[in-house]
Amino acid sequence: MEHYYLGLDLSTQQLKCTLINEKHDIVWEKAVNFDKDLPEFKTKHGAIVNDNVVTSPTLMWVKAMDLLMQALKGTPYIGSIRGISGAGQQHGSVYWNKSGIDKLSQLDDKSTLADQLKDAFSINQSPIWQDASTTTECRALEDLVGGPAELAKLTGSKAYERFTGNQIAKIYHHSKEAYDQTTRINLVSSLLATLLLGSFSPVDAAEGSGTNMMNIETHKWEDKLLKQCGGEELAGKLAKEPVEGGTVLGNISEYYVKRYGFDPECKIMPFTGDNSATLVSMNLSEGDCVVSLGTSDTVLVYLKKGAATTTESHLMAHPTDPEGFMGMLCYKNGSLAREFIRNEYAESNWDTFNEYLNSKEAILDDCIGYYYWMQEIIPFAKGIYRFEKSQNVEEFSDKAVNVKAIVESQFMSMKIRLGRMGGEHVKRILASGGAAANPNILQVLSNIFGLPVYRQKGMNGASLGGALLAKFALQGKSFEDMMAEHPSSGLDLICEPDSTKSKKYMNHADQFTDLEKSVVQ
Repeated sequence: MEHYYLGLDLSTQQLKCTLINEKHDIVWEKAVNFDKDLPEFKTKHGAIVNDNVVTSPTLMWVKAMDLLMQALKGTPYIGSIRGISGAGQQHGSVYWNKSGIDKLSQLDDKSTLADQLKDAFSINQSPIWQDASTTTECRALEDLVGGPAELAKLTGSKAYERFTGNQIAKIYHHSKEAYDQTTRINLVSSLLATLLLGSFSPVDAAEGSGTNMMNIETHKWEDKLLKQCGGEELAGKLAKEPVEGGTVLGNISEYYVKRYGFDPECKIMPFTGDNSATLVSMNLSEGDCVVSLGTSDTVLVYLKKGAATTTESHLMAHPTDPEGFMGMLCYKNGSLAREFIRNEYAESNWDTFNEYLNSKEAILDDCIGYYYWMQEIIPFAKGIYRFEKSQNVEEFSDKAVNVKAIVESQFMSMKIRLGRMGGEHVKRILASGGAAANPNILQVLSNIFGLPVYRQKGMNGASLGGALLAKFALQGKSFEDMMAEHPSSGLDLICEPDSTKSKKYMNHADQFTDLEKSVVQ
């Protein structure tokens, strides 16, 4: 009998799933779009934005699970799924009350998850990765250990507003009643595993390293950081230490067996972060660098022992290699910022955007722009700044140059900072995410990095990574050996660099860095 492995990805804007067979072929995919399919929650791009406070309705995610499971029930595969893993948008947190945790263990298969869990959460709006309202908590956490560089050494990252520990600290200090009513705290990823198990799931170590609370070397919660973020009670609310990828957590809850027809022996694995799962789906080898162009833009590299921490990048536990690390840069201004510039300067039309991208010059004509449409993470800045011949200007003399300038600016920042992380040995770029569908954007990426750019054939990298993690946990062999059995033909070469332009871009690297410093200060 054919066996299947299911990967879920609860991203910012949708809940996606990818189903693979033993040979890693994708046999079924489905997505629930939050804005379109669940309009009653009134989200925009999956979130509710109130200045620097950005949340998503927790129950919306639960309801999306109902819709996805109902769709899966109609397929011939559901009874043959051996394992489920997946991913969630990193850092976001979910706050269960006691009655919610109690209900989990006695779900009634005649009723939806959303109906049964509508009162399960002590906080109904989950803080997500776009939130930038915890600067006070960040500075307090860094001060506790002797500064940002010391916190980065301990946890892999300096304190970031979106990281879970700082979000918990804000609730602990400003919403104490809700905090006291909280029995358990999930991350977005471990929420999915919790729902599927019918009992509380731990986070995986890769997700633990996105909290500012886990020791990056031991993969255990760091007690003094827990106490700072949530007092003596926080360890109890987290309940379990992080686990390594490839662990089997248990069998799927009887609820899904009775309601949807899952095999009762279907195993649930730890869920990881969406960036970690994307890395898994691409089966990175040394010299590979993933550039994911989505709601946020991220740069991912697989690093071995001895990798260095910096105060601009993240060093995270690797989702399949307990000895390895994932180096990461994360930018908040990704696709939504590019869409904003398209709407402002390219008639809200991607064809016009691409025409300007190909016909205009920016940096190479001494026009440099910085587009921090939302509060940016790297660097910590907000606003739009433009320079012609190094002079600050309100607007470029040719407004259409903004199209080229935003794309170049985003990729110059990545290239320069990747070098600081020790990523100078990168041999090729693997592009993923929604904007990777645009070869014009990828050509600029290739020219700035001076490297060939490949693209994954399937676009749902995180949910595919989840499916591969599910299979990995049941194999009894290394991830590399598992992937070698069924090598992926899943990469297409999209573009090669124009080496003349690559050299010219790098001649502007110091100017780019200096002007960036001037707008941040």
